[in-house]
Amino acid sequence: MKILIFNTLYYPNIIGGAEKSVQLLAEMLVSRGHEPIIVSTFTDDKIDKVNGIKVYYLHHRNLYWSINSKDKKALQKVFWHGLDVYNPRFSKEITNIILNEKPDVIHTNNITGFSTIPWIIAKKFNIPVVHTLRDFSLICSKSTMFKGSDNCSGQCSECKVFSMYKKGLTNKQHVDYVVGNSHFMIQRHKELGFFQDTPSARIFNGTHIRKEGHKDKQLVGKLKFFYMGRIDYTKGIKLLLDVFTKVQDAELILAGKVYEEEIEKNIEKNTYPKNIKFLGYINPNDILSEIDILIAPSLWNEPLPRVILEAYSYGKPAIGTDRGGIPECIINNKTGFIFNPDNPIELEKIIRYIIDNPIEVSNFSKNIPSYLEGFDIEKTVDSYIDVYSKVIKS
Repeated sequence: MKILIFNTLYYPNIIGGAEKSVQLLAEMLVSRGHEPIIVSTFTDDKIDKVNGIKVYYLHHRNLYWSINSKDKKALQKVFWHGLDVYNPRFSKEITNIILNEKPDVIHTNNITGFSTIPWIIAKKFNIPVVHTLRDFSLICSKSTMFKGSDNCSGQCSECKVFSMYKKGLTNKQHVDYVVGNSHFMIQRHKELGFFQDTPSARIFNGTHIRKEGHKDKQLVGKLKFFYMGRIDYTKGIKLLLDVFTKVQDAELILAGKVYEEEIEKNIEKNTYPKNIKFLGYINPNDILSEIDILIAPSLWNEPLPRVILEAYSYGKPAIGTDRGGIPECIINNKTGFIFNPDNPIELEKIIRYIIDNPIEVSNFSKNIPSYLEGFDIEKTVDSYIDVYSKVIKS
């Protein structure tokens, strides 16, 4: 099969798990004898190859590139989102790509920056479309369904306006199949009236099962708790810093780009206690073997953090909130712990429990390998190939 895969970003432009998941899927499809071709947004038009896969990088054709929105004025953002509903400026280039590549199926993922134009053009050519929900961009201008310090219970008036046209295209006439990387993602979209008559399935983000396995490591000494991702408040960073300022007999290691000015200033002033360390952006494989426990403290309804799966591949238990798809990848008291971030004392109690019961928590590592099999990238690829085949035949 030839699969034309759309995602807002692609290597080397990686800011989160979606880009990693799309790249891993594409490279695994190649290993199965299929031909994926990537289309992503960029600051210029160019064609390149990444690990043997053809990648079309298309100029964003909007007021600014989607990842450069932080310092833009409110009016600029309004115009940007208006054009991102339906952006005809992509029509010629995407049409040419389809004519040149002649794909059997189009697989869209995050389409922020593209608008809904790939769906519309695909249907002009009668090419089936599979869409994977990896964020909330179809229903929320911020892609997070999070405002202030709370998750949105529904769509605000602004998001309803910007998503109205998109919503009308989430039927099986335009999208043949919708995939969620968690049950939560599918349910949330359907609750709000999206993809009502579209066949759906949960397909987890896959990860490589490390062939060498992992050595059972006893938790001893000063334990190392690890966070990896965007350093911002929606990710629960303030909660994490507050807890480890109190619990200083354990180490907190944070890796990722800092997006909060207050935290940046505190790092520069060296105001955090010595048990809290910021590493900046690093490759998870460079540190996961050295840490003891992963923490995913998200306040927002995170679809499915792939960093939890990456930690599991090293036999590391995970602590996560009860938000979004996180509970779908942690078995409480078996592969890790789940807590309510609205009650910060819960996380503090879990941390202290682990410190006081290291042998018991060390045994969690024995539960991880069999559980991780459900997230094996081979199963993920099998599931996607099955979906592609279904929509092509139909």
